[in-house]
Amino acid sequence: MKCENCGYDAPERAIICPECGEPMPRQKNEEQHQSSEILDNFSMPYLQAPAADSGTNGGAIDPKETAQAKEIKHNLHKRWIIYGSILAVIAVLVIIYGIFFSGYKWAVFRYVKGADYSSGSLYLSLVPDEFVDYLETTYSTTRRDVKNMVSDYWVYWNENEGMEGSMSYDIQKHYSLGDTSIAELEEELMTNYNVDVDISKAESVTLVIDDGGLKSTEEATFFKVGLRWYCLEALDGIDEICEYDGYDVW
Repeated sequence: MKCENCGYDAPERAIICPECGEPMPRQKNEEQHQSSEILDNFSMPYLQAPAADSGTNGGAIDPKETAQAKEIKHNLHKRWIIYGSILAVIAVLVIIYGIFFSGYKWAVFRYVKGADYSSGSLYLSLVPDEFVDYLETTYSTTRRDVKNMVSDYWVYWNENEGMEGSMSYDIQKHYSLGDTSIAELEEELMTNYNVDVDISKAESVTLVIDDGGLKSTEEATFFKVGLRWYCLEALDGIDEICEYDGYDVW
């Protein structure tokens, strides 16, 4: 091997030149090669995230994970919209109920539409359970028979006495009954129907009923027991239907 510094012919395995002491070319090449390998394998930890931490090679963002995150966010947004819509509908129903069907007004609806729809179930909801017990004992009947009897009666009445078209109504006026009138109503229910109830409120209501263009005025008394409202005229009408065995239409 020839020394690059002095040109001396050194032995083949010489590391330094025996003449001038400079490193031989082969030694320099090996040192440069080792330095190059060190530089190639070197990386700064804050420039490249480990694969174990990021879940991807080299710390790059996985497009699939990004798509999943967007989908989760979209689903959560949809759920909030659905929940919000449900709450809004419930709020509207509560407002409608409070305006149109709160208190005795819902009982007025059942009173008129029970006859209009020939619904024994709707009409029977206007009387207390104690009254149904009275009917079963007095006329040897059952709740189901009473319901069917009332339904058939209103079918017959609508076909033969009523007008064509649906019934509508308007509350012309109403006033609350005082304690004395309520006490008299309680006594009447007990005397006539053996119904012993504590009435908390009572309303006398004047209705204008439109039966297919034929209008009539009717007064009815509605009373509250617990959380439910009932109608005195419904009790009277059902009792009469049962007494005359459905007026031969049953």
